[in-house]
Amino acid sequence: MSKSRNNHILQMIDKIGFGLEIGPSYNPVTSKKSGWNVEVADHLDAIALREKYSNWGVDVSAIEDVDYVVGSKGLLAAIGKESRFDFIIASHVIEHVPDVVKFLVDCEKLLKSGGVLSLVVPDKRFCFDALKPFTTTGQILQAYFEKREKHSAGTIFDAHALHAKKGEAIVWSDNARVSDLTFVHTIQEAKSIMENYMLGNEYMDVHAWQFTPPSFEIIISDLIQLGYIGFEIAASFDTVGYEFFVSLRKSEKPNMKGFGNRANLAKHCV
Repeated sequence: MSKSRNNHILQMIDKIGFGLEIGPSYNPVTSKKSGWNVEVADHLDAIALREKYSNWGVDVSAIEDVDYVVGSKGLLAAIGKESRFDFIIASHVIEHVPDVVKFLVDCEKLLKSGGVLSLVVPDKRFCFDALKPFTTTGQILQAYFEKREKHSAGTIFDAHALHAKKGEAIVWSDNARVSDLTFVHTIQEAKSIMENYMLGNEYMDVHAWQFTPPSFEIIISDLIQLGYIGFEIAASFDTVGYEFFVSLRKSEKPNMKGFGNRANLAKHCV
């Protein structure tokens, strides 16, 4: 992990605090073995994670004990203790969750007053999401109103029908031209995956939401102003490689001064 990436993630985090890292798998930012006072939440326990990644060519010994296995009811239900953490780190998590608002509300409740949620988010322009449309606040709210615990059939279809690659790469650090990209799946393959998903009850993990820094800022700003979440932006860093960084601070009276003009931000999303 590069020093600059670490610095961006930990910009607003004090090592003396008590934290939670969500889904670190084989690449923890704040590992217990390096002295961090943290707990770990993931979708599987450590034994199952090591088995899952055993053929990936990664160091599975870096996978630490998992304190909370998170199921369909979400993070707060798995942990069950509000105002527990000084900070929460979620790297490449928010784009996967079925209900973004619930995820953010759970994090807000788990944090102490003034606690920080540090997010690392893939920039859709530089990964296999490049040909998918921007996620909107309305789509995020719809999932919240539906109390979505798993992805919709349409989400599963789009995740496969619009899954792109550049050559054989699924992430890249330059802004690939549309002409450089091809689809991974045929439309019929996407239909088959969706139909099989609809027939079963298994959770399928996909990128459900697509962001760039401006589009993500609009959504967070909207959710704060509409009263759905109690956060303010504590720090943010533009895209490096294929990901960007946002630190949100829990606040009863969020300061909106850190946000850009909504119309100007929206112009970057068309």
